[in-house]
Amino acid sequence: MKNSLMAALLGCMLAAPLLAQAEDSYVSVSVGNSKADHPNFDKSATGVGIAYGQSVTDMVGYEVGYVNFGSVKVDGFKLSSQSFYLAGVGTYPLNEAFSVYGKLGATVNRYDDDGDKHTKLRPMIGAGVGYKFTKEWSAGVEYVYFGEYSDLKMSMWSANLRYHF
Repeated sequence: MKNSLMAALLGCMLAAPLLAQAEDSYVSVSVGNSKADHPNFDKSATGVGIAYGQSVTDMVGYEVGYVNFGSVKVDGFKLSSQSFYLAGVGTYPLNEAFSVYGKLGATVNRYDDDGDKHTKLRPMIGAGVGYKFTKEWSAGVEYVYFGEYSDLKMSMWSANLRYHF
């Protein structure tokens, strides 16, 4: 988990000067409650994420990101999962500060249950509410469903902090 998160953070730091040139773009960090839901178990862990997004218009944009769902122990084995995703983002401003948004895209989920690794491409969908404190800073709360594999459903509720370029 640490190596993957460090690689994602290092990549974002190295790309930051290039990304800063793009108008209406942002970098986001998030932390929240990830959930692994299966007919035989229902476990939660602390998940973390990092993302880069850009607005194409006032209401439409895209986001690429990485999420580490953490690890859970189930019947003597450890399940770890992570995701890389690309999503279209639709935003509807409620006023100057508040907005609601939805995400729809594709995610590549990697599952590791004690060395048995699987990588699957799945659809993702999410929704959230954001609040813009200043021109540069905003925060939000969102729910994202990252798809299903062999009856295992991955999702995450999270709070995020965004820096807008």
